[in-house]
Amino acid sequence: MSKLPSLQKILHGIKRTILRFPLETLTAITGTVFAILLVEKKYDDPKEFCIKAIMTCSLCLVSFLSVSLYFETAKKSQLYRYAASIVLGCLITAFISSFSTDITPVEGMEFIALNIALHLLVSFAGFIPKAYNQDEFWEFNKQLFLKILTAGLYSGVLYCGLALAILAIEELFLYTMPRNIYGYVFVSIAGIFNTIFFLSGVPETNNAEEPLVLNYPKGLKNFTQFVLLPLISIYLVILLCYEAQIVIFTELPVGWVSYLVLVFAISGILSFLLIHPIANENGNLWIRTYNRWFYFLLIPLLGLLYWAILYRISLYGFTHERYYVLLLSIWLLIVVAYFLILKQPKIKFIPISLCIAGLFSICGPQSADSVSKYSQLSRFETYIQKSEKQKLTFEEVKDLSSIVLFLKNNYDVEVMVPYAKTKLEKLLKKDKAPDVYAIVGALGYDYKSYYDQQGDDTNFYYYYYGNYQLENIHGYDIAFVVNSNEDFQCDNCTKIENKNYSIAAYRKNGIIQLKINQDMVILNIRDFVNQNPDFKVHGNSDEKIIQKVETPKYRISLDYISLNGRFENNKKIVQNYQIKIMVGIKE
Repeated sequence: MSKLPSLQKILHGIKRTILRFPLETLTAITGTVFAILLVEKKYDDPKEFCIKAIMTCSLCLVSFLSVSLYFETAKKSQLYRYAASIVLGCLITAFISSFSTDITPVEGMEFIALNIALHLLVSFAGFIPKAYNQDEFWEFNKQLFLKILTAGLYSGVLYCGLALAILAIEELFLYTMPRNIYGYVFVSIAGIFNTIFFLSGVPETNNAEEPLVLNYPKGLKNFTQFVLLPLISIYLVILLCYEAQIVIFTELPVGWVSYLVLVFAISGILSFLLIHPIANENGNLWIRTYNRWFYFLLIPLLGLLYWAILYRISLYGFTHERYYVLLLSIWLLIVVAYFLILKQPKIKFIPISLCIAGLFSICGPQSADSVSKYSQLSRFETYIQKSEKQKLTFEEVKDLSSIVLFLKNNYDVEVMVPYAKTKLEKLLKKDKAPDVYAIVGALGYDYKSYYDQQGDDTNFYYYYYGNYQLENIHGYDIAFVVNSNEDFQCDNCTKIENKNYSIAAYRKNGIIQLKINQDMVILNIRDFVNQNPDFKVHGNSDEKIIQKVETPKYRISLDYISLNGRFENNKKIVQNYQIKIMVGIKE
């Protein structure tokens, strides 16, 4: 009967892990401290420093682990190990510090790519300074993989147990816990317990007393043989049938088929790695067949993958997503060629080549950011030059709008200024942070979204998204909101200088009949909308549209919140609106 480990044995194991991986442990604790500080912050508190610190610690943790495994196997001085770790840590810190205050999607993608590359580095770093042994390499990564799953399971159960215990104390003893107690517990378990538990199970790659001996779990074989491989086979049949369909009917592949092929190929390679030690054993016909034909079956799917992604790039240029799809496509082609050509291929080629591909995409002129940025700027310049000679078509304006949206979200408006002559310079003098509607408008067109279709310009709308929380109403005595769905009426609703006022607003054919006590004022919103060019097909704006009306007794301001309608015989027909009316009573 197995015995539970004693407290002394657990403490000894923790001590051994910390002494073996001191920098990794310190980094995990530091990241956890910043995560706790992040949990403490309120919704509107600045969080950028804490987020960047957590990102830095997560990258440093895996890079330090790779360095430790390398120098542990090489049996070199610890001084070199710490020096290399510090240099890597400084580079990672500088990389994350270069991110914007509000981290952009592009920077988030770069972080994920580097994180994946560094995790892959852990898988082979300990085998760089020693003679390669395929069985040891597989066993090492199997133990890492199982330890990740076990650490996640233990951490999840521990958190659930502690969370229920805290809830029980609050409910049974009516004791109020700190506001963020559940967040503190979660990040402490995820950052410290989970990390130390995982590090305690990282095997040594060059230990004569405890050598890495291949031990293939029966459960892993059953999972791969009876669950994973059948699922992959179903996807293979679907993709091959789809490829046959587009060949027979000469259709163009849909864009997202690239992602499906990549998921299938990467899942298939993972399955290939999982079954590798038993792939050629007798009695495993299903596994042997899969191992023999997998890379051959990938060839037609690679053709489909390249067709789909290159067609999209030829139409719309590079974006970061398309860059990574193409990069993974090239990587897959190299992996397929490697395993088909070499008689005795090494499985370490898969993580090494993918790690290099990830690092390749992060910085430099060949990086995802550089290639995507200059691809879209080139397309932007082409449309600007074309628009100077002729009017762009609806689809071209729609494409130009998507380019502007991409560049604005990822690089801001300044990158477009050198390519847009003086059009954007005039805009930036008035507005330092224009939205995409204003940018496309400055180029001479109305913004078209991805969902817009030709013919949609029979309608127009305006929506003000500025700040209504605080307004200066000096000079006005009464304020209320009217809309197109119902009339407004308020009897004796206010008293000004000892005089009662009743207010009513009646809707009638694009006008508002405003009644103040016995006085009737006609507010002609129909003519105002037709004379004002700011009511257009796409009218989202942070600039308020105001209509002023003066009578001998009253000073009236109509602040348009939203309004929409349709074009009919070159006129704007108002259909729906919401307007804030302010009335000032003249003495």
